[in-house]
Amino acid sequence: MTLILERKKRRLWYKSLLYRLKMLPLPAKIKLKMFLNLEWMFERMALEISWSVFPTEEHPMKVLNRRFISDCLLPEHSVLDLGCKQGHDAYLMATKCSRVVGIDYDTDAIAYAKEQYRRPNLDFLAIEGVNYLTRSPHKFDVLVLSHVLEHLDDPLGFLRQFRSFFKFVYIEVPDFDRSVLNHFRKSLRMELLYSDDDHISEFDRYNLMSVIEKSGLEVVRSEIMYGNMKFWCRVG
Repeated sequence: MTLILERKKRRLWYKSLLYRLKMLPLPAKIKLKMFLNLEWMFERMALEISWSVFPTEEHPMKVLNRRFISDCLLPEHSVLDLGCKQGHDAYLMATKCSRVVGIDYDTDAIAYAKEQYRRPNLDFLAIEGVNYLTRSPHKFDVLVLSHVLEHLDDPLGFLRQFRSFFKFVYIEVPDFDRSVLNHFRKSLRMELLYSDDDHISEFDRYNLMSVIEKSGLEVVRSEIMYGNMKFWCRVG
C-alpha cells in the first residue's frame, strides 16, 4: 500500500512534547537505551489495548491471518487446532472445512469456546495433544499451530512428535526480526525485544525455517507481515 501525504503535517501537542525528550542533556547512548525501552512498552500496550478496540472478527491481525489460512484450507480438510484458546479461529475454519477440533489445556478457555462457538462439525476439548491423537479414531489432514511454538522448550522435538499424524501443518509465530531496533539492542548489549513474558523461544525467519526443515516439513507458502510469520507446510 502506498500513502500519498500532504507535505505539511498536522501538529499534535503531545507528539511535540514527547519529541522534546530527544533534547534531554544525557549522553546519546543513554537516551537511545531509554527510547528503545519506551518503544517496547508503548508497542506492547498498543497491542494489548487493540483487542478492546476492535471486535475479534475485525481485528486487523485476525483479518490478515484468516485470509492467509483460508486460501490454504480446502473444504474436505479435517483440522486440529492445537492451542485453540477461546475457539474463534477454530470456528472460522469450521465454516470452510469438513471437521475442526480445537484443543487447549486451559479449561476455562475451552468452556468459553463451547458456549460461544457452536457448529455440528466443530468440537472443543480440554486435553493434551498427543494423548488425544493416539486415542482418537479420527484422522486429521491439517495441524494448526497458531502462536504455539514460541511457548515451547523444544519446538523442533514438538514438530517431530506431531508431524506423522498430519498431511499439512500451519505455523504462525511473532517475527523477532520485525524491526531494526533489536539490532540496536544487541549492539548495546541490552535485553532483546521479546514479544511476551511467557514466550520461551523467539524466532526470526531464518532460525524458524531451520526448525521447520529439520522437522521434516516442506514450506509450501509463507507470508511475513506486520510482525507475524505464517508458514503453510507439507509433511515430507
